[in-house]
Amino acid sequence: METHTIRRPWIDWVIALLIFVLALAVYNATLTPSLSYKSPDGNELATIPYILGLVHSTGYPLYTWLGKLFTYIPIGDVAHRMNLMSAVLGAAGVAVLYGIVLLITKRRLVAAFTALLFAFSLAFWSQTGITEVYAPNVLMVTLTLWLLLKWGEGEGAEGTTSFRVLLFLAFTFVFGLSLGTHLSNLGFAPAFALYILLVDWRMVYRRPWVLLLGAMPFVLGCLQFLWLPYKASTLNDPLMMRNAPRTLEGIYRYTLGAFPQMKFAFPLWAIPDRIVLYLYLLRQNFGLWGILLGLYGMMEMAFRDVKKFYLFTNMYLVHVFFFVQYRVFDLDAFFIPAHLLYVIFIGYGVHRLVVYVWGLMEGAEGTEGRLWRAALNVGLALLLAFPVASQVRANWEANDYSDDTAINDFYENVWEILPQGSVLVGRGGVFGYDMFYWRLVYNVRPDVLIPMLEGPRPSPGSLAGAGPIYTTQPLDSQRPGRSPWSPPPGLLKPDSWYIPVLLGQGGTSPRGHHLSLTLYRVSDEPPELVIQQAQPKHVVNQPLGGLELVGYDLEDDEVGQGGRLHLTLYWRVRKPERVLIATSLGDTALEAHDLGLGNLQRYVKEYRPPRQGIVVEDYLLVVPSHTPLGSQTLGVSLQKPFRFGEEAEVEEVVELTEVVVKVDENESLS
Repeated sequence: METHTIRRPWIDWVIALLIFVLALAVYNATLTPSLSYKSPDGNELATIPYILGLVHSTGYPLYTWLGKLFTYIPIGDVAHRMNLMSAVLGAAGVAVLYGIVLLITKRRLVAAFTALLFAFSLAFWSQTGITEVYAPNVLMVTLTLWLLLKWGEGEGAEGTTSFRVLLFLAFTFVFGLSLGTHLSNLGFAPAFALYILLVDWRMVYRRPWVLLLGAMPFVLGCLQFLWLPYKASTLNDPLMMRNAPRTLEGIYRYTLGAFPQMKFAFPLWAIPDRIVLYLYLLRQNFGLWGILLGLYGMMEMAFRDVKKFYLFTNMYLVHVFFFVQYRVFDLDAFFIPAHLLYVIFIGYGVHRLVVYVWGLMEGAEGTEGRLWRAALNVGLALLLAFPVASQVRANWEANDYSDDTAINDFYENVWEILPQGSVLVGRGGVFGYDMFYWRLVYNVRPDVLIPMLEGPRPSPGSLAGAGPIYTTQPLDSQRPGRSPWSPPPGLLKPDSWYIPVLLGQGGTSPRGHHLSLTLYRVSDEPPELVIQQAQPKHVVNQPLGGLELVGYDLEDDEVGQGGRLHLTLYWRVRKPERVLIATSLGDTALEAHDLGLGNLQRYVKEYRPPRQGIVVEDYLLVVPSHTPLGSQTLGVSLQKPFRFGEEAEVEEVVELTEVVVKVDENESLS
């Protein structure tokens, strides 16, 4: 293995800091402002650290404690601070990655390129703007690796220096702690053990006390999982409660034994297809050139730095082998540690190419040689900056969550319009924290009963004597009890009407499914959905597909950002067809709903209204807080029903009127 001495090592701290600042600046610019559906369990992770409870399996104690520290930062609301934790710790992980590649290659330019290439890769960047465990976990993995490699640098030194022992103890402690950001890090243990033996095999029998001493910090780091039985009583998710970590068996089932249905979920004949899927994800993050360069770097490392080759290759193969057989829809996030390891191979490949290029300059001496070397440095810097800049440009739009305010806009309006002493029903467990967050963190509207917050299976008796009932999930159409997180069957009357009163912007789940945000009033009586004659304040009589927009009412033509409009639409059905009614304000899409707000089919079946009747849609419409200020055109159009992977087909937009959007002067609930 060749050696290359780095002069003025203090410069590396400056470069690492600059990389951290650059990555954090980009992450902060694309950060989700608060709650989001970008992660299926992100809203739970944004809430539980604040109250120091217990999150879903595998518990993530370290993540919870770090999150609690970030909730004290006086920026935005608590959910924003948790998103910021992903950005800060993700950027810190990128800076440590610079240090790892620097230890391996001794070349600052190569190390900076590798760190930034990973920083702005599609999968990792996507996790730095939301509340999730993956970005903090990268910091823990890189810190563990850096400490191990730094310890390995002392290879061949006579005796055991106290500093080297401290490095080893720090490595084992951080490794134990890293299990609190993702338990899959435990799979790296065999690769770590092999590397330790390859670097200092004499330690096993000459200085076994070092190994025994090193086990103590690891166990100390693992003691964080005592948090699980301590906080088991705070669980309210039905699946998690089945495996509540109150006993040793429960702790095992909550951690190492969690999600057995997802592990090794594919037969052997399906593995080739899963590998192809992984290669597709790898190409999505680094391109074909990155895959080839990584293979080249892997080959060069196998011949020139065998010990590190075994370390990184074994870590990489174990991680890929496990998660190739893991059944989840957000698989790319689980492969982020594998992407991290692969980018190290890419960096090593670039390093070897740079070495070969520099070899061509060995004969250049004097002033001319210095000029050639300076020009070569500039040329290499520009060449390596190009793929990094391309990553930023290609991935910015996909990872820009800065206008994802749908949940906050919706619920701030919900809490304003709910009557005193009312009931709010919705999903429970890990998926109910878009609602629970407001009560648990800010104690918003304590007069409103949230039965799913009290437990996963509230009884109808728990609603006795309560006020008017509202829900974010119509129990008739969603088949109550179908999933563990749905309200239980029988909680509400089976023949109840679910009348939409507030429609929010909604969003897109990690699976690509459209998520609607709707507040329904539960009623024994149907809405006045079809009338014989309409007298709208504004007559339109505009054909739109198989419908005719007769007219509309708009209570006010001024609205604050994040406020709501009271809109009534009058429709005549000319040719029945399945379409969605979509509203927009300027270039901002507001919502899309079925004609009759989901009640028309039942209403027609039960009440037999006249064929020439006019369908009335009366509801409140949430205006997103990121809507541009000034005069915006309120429009109505038709859309084909949403299909996964397809863009919505929008027919001609009918422009209703101009609405003036103002700064919202009302104080935010959070």
